[in-house]
Amino acid sequence: MPFPRKLRILVAPLDWGLGHTTRCIPVIKALLQHDAEVIIAGNEVQEKVLTAEFPDCKFLFLGGYGVAYSNTRKGFVWKMMQQLPRISSAVQRENKWLQEVLIREPIDGVISDNRFGLYTSQVPCVFITHQLRIQTGLGKLADDIAQQVNYRYMNRFNQVWVPDFHGPQNLAGVLSHPPSMPPTKVSYVGPLTRMAHRSPVNDAGNILFIFSGPEPQRSLFEQKVIAQLGGVKQQVTIVRGKPLQEDPPLIKNAIIYNHLPGNEMESLMRSAALIVCRSGYSSVMDINALGQKSVLIPTPGQTEQEYLANYLEQNKFAVKGSQGNFDLQDLLQKAAGFCYDGFINHDDWLLTKVVAGFLDNCREELIRKKN
Repeated sequence: MPFPRKLRILVAPLDWGLGHTTRCIPVIKALLQHDAEVIIAGNEVQEKVLTAEFPDCKFLFLGGYGVAYSNTRKGFVWKMMQQLPRISSAVQRENKWLQEVLIREPIDGVISDNRFGLYTSQVPCVFITHQLRIQTGLGKLADDIAQQVNYRYMNRFNQVWVPDFHGPQNLAGVLSHPPSMPPTKVSYVGPLTRMAHRSPVNDAGNILFIFSGPEPQRSLFEQKVIAQLGGVKQQVTIVRGKPLQEDPPLIKNAIIYNHLPGNEMESLMRSAALIVCRSGYSSVMDINALGQKSVLIPTPGQTEQEYLANYLEQNKFAVKGSQGNFDLQDLLQKAAGFCYDGFINHDDWLLTKVVAGFLDNCREELIRKKN
């Protein structure tokens, strides 16, 4: 029996940097390809990015967690621990927001990218994360406790989608393949990237720098790179990760963008001889799709990024650098002699299959309610 309207799915990414936002783009595309209507939720920055990609989708404002970050690596974990009460309040606040939205909007399913409060018993709910095993940097006991808390929140959702490959060849290591899995149903959906899976067209004269992530570390990294550009002979392109700013600064011998839409960003990444960026997981998924050479610089104190950079260098995926003792010339020489052999082939059929199954669940729940 045909439904009187399309299924309406709410998609809401976390606001910690743009990675959660951009990796929701292929999820939204898959939903639209299955003839669902998508409602997007987020803050002002997320609205600018996602409405540029999906101008016909309705957008609802949903505030972020308001997390502040430390200027130093040593202060990062302590700063985060201090803000746990604020994060807990934000989770409760967004759950209340969802209950209010469900009263006024006919929503048939929820897909939350790392927003722990977007769960409800009224419709099927999905939680997206690549971190089943959080690396706290404080030892196994702390990691075990963090995993227990993590799983307790995940169990409020009907499904967990992990954006990685299932099996020994994967991009996130123990983060996405922990010794023990959560009780909630887990599906590996493959990397979530807006990049098409084609061979790169390398331009020997272009090094692409991508700055991303939370302040103040984004700006500190940018300043370190700019201070060392004088010794670079190749063409330099910079994407600053500042979508709300209009006029980028002028830097000699560099082409600078504050932000770029997906198709232009893909073109730049595909044509670069080398990409220098954070080891955020969304960047890793994009680089894998393109098969591009890269240098990954973890955000100081972000133990997840530090783990990923180490893991991926060991697996010949990328060169690892450090913001603390950043030496651009040294990293360029290291990259020139590095054996890049860790890319993993992938197509989008897995995400398509999982999205189709989720929509079937939403239809079944809708029929059950009507009966």
